[in-house]
Amino acid sequence: MRLRTTLLGVLLLVAVVLSGTIYAGFTMHKNGVVDQEREDVKRTAAVVANRIDARLTTTVEAVDLWGASIAVTSDGPVGQFSALNTFTNRTAFDRAGLYTADGVLTLVAGSGLTPEDFETLVGHNYTDEPFVQEALAGDVYVGQPTQSVTGQHVFRIAAPIRTQRGSVAGVFSGTFEIGDGSLLGDIASVGHDDDRIRITANGTTLLADSSADGKTLEATATVGQTGWTVAVERPRSTIAGRLTLATAMQFGGVFIALLAVSIVGVWISRTTLTRIRDLLEAAADLESGAYRTALDLGNIEEWRQLSERFNSLAETLEQRDSQLRVLNRVLRHNLRNDMNVITARAERALADDDTPASVKQDVEQIHETATRLINTSEHARTLYDDLLATPTQTIEPVDVTTIVEQRTERLAAEYPESTIETTLPECAWALDSTAVPIVVEEIVRNAIVHNDLPEAERTVTVTVEPEHDSTECIETEHETRIVVADNGPGLPMVEEALLTNQFEETPIEHGSGLGVWLANWLIDQLGGAVSVSTGIDRGTTVTIHLPAPATPPTDE
Repeated sequence: MRLRTTLLGVLLLVAVVLSGTIYAGFTMHKNGVVDQEREDVKRTAAVVANRIDARLTTTVEAVDLWGASIAVTSDGPVGQFSALNTFTNRTAFDRAGLYTADGVLTLVAGSGLTPEDFETLVGHNYTDEPFVQEALAGDVYVGQPTQSVTGQHVFRIAAPIRTQRGSVAGVFSGTFEIGDGSLLGDIASVGHDDDRIRITANGTTLLADSSADGKTLEATATVGQTGWTVAVERPRSTIAGRLTLATAMQFGGVFIALLAVSIVGVWISRTTLTRIRDLLEAAADLESGAYRTALDLGNIEEWRQLSERFNSLAETLEQRDSQLRVLNRVLRHNLRNDMNVITARAERALADDDTPASVKQDVEQIHETATRLINTSEHARTLYDDLLATPTQTIEPVDVTTIVEQRTERLAAEYPESTIETTLPECAWALDSTAVPIVVEEIVRNAIVHNDLPEAERTVTVTVEPEHDSTECIETEHETRIVVADNGPGLPMVEEALLTNQFEETPIEHGSGLGVWLANWLIDQLGGAVSVSTGIDRGTTVTIHLPAPATPPTDE
């Protein structure tokens, strides 16, 4: 996976996580605002219910107190009537009445009473009324609201009138209309200005504001003494401003998070990824032989150190390349020329009849050694010209059958007395640049040259096997094999280990020539492998494993 793709994936993940966290945080905040407002509505309903309950308690105490005060008055009916008027004038009660122990109404006072009302009400027996029964039983009566003929809801409280001995001598009763100026006064001022309060008693609505528009937050509470239900509605529009602000901050936070991640991504792309691209281009130039010694990746300490190390490596490779060119020139000119002088003088000495036989034997050895050095220098020069002096070639499919035919024909002409046999398919494809021809020639040549049999008895067989399942060391799905078998003495252990990439040359232990080392190096560059099998008595089989293309090329 490319670094840019990986970085983009990481930044995308960070952006998603960061944005999701910010979004969730503000969502929880908005939910918290709603929950807080809902709790405030609950507190408002509870405050209203407690305020009504407190007023009821005060009202009940007032009725009980006035009942006791009337019981001890000594002015008779006139004084009691005056006390009733004073009670209605000083309290929120609209009417007040006195009942005997038999439940007969004896006195009544209040605003709006006409003489006809007095004649209708006074003197009647109200023993069957619950408030009279409960008060005569010694308890304070707190009734439920009833609707009067005027449509108002009337609320009654009655208390027993006791004698000095504690017995019940009568009933004191007070009634008032439930409205804004009495028990429910100032209720609307509790809570938020936009709150809508509704009070119900046994299905009867005592107080009701108009319903709020749109969605609302609702809560209820119960008045302890009467069981009335207090319901409070608060429009969600009261917190719309805070929710809108939280939503704006929510999306703003997500936008800022995405912007920050984008800025970081652009910064990394323009710094790290650009520098990595420059480094890759410089490495490609280095591989192709163009040594860049002035790479500058920036002033950051790590990048500066990497630039210095790369430039130092490029300088070292450039120096070694120069040294290799000098060495190649020495091999091509100085060594070859000097060896030619030696071989010429040796041939002259061998041709001279006056040269003693004992000396001719040494001269022949000198001539053979000099000739071998000349061949080695020519071989090294060929390697340099074919491999090191040319840029790296692109790896592409090649026909191994054609390569083996061409190289074996050349070697057969070079070693006419030896036998080179081939078993070849019509075609066999493998991935190569320019290495396979050299590898085939070096392996076959090595099998002929290092055979201790007479040249006429030396035999090498080359077989090409396409479409094999790949071994573990080959990355492609299929491989093409080149099998080279000879009847020589067997490959030395050092050469075998070097060829199969299981041995590294040292000043003490090393191979005997360039061919094995060259084959090892070239096959490794192609991503191939080599396996070696040595016979019990004689013979060696070298198998070259070459990666094959996924799809063979067309005829074109």
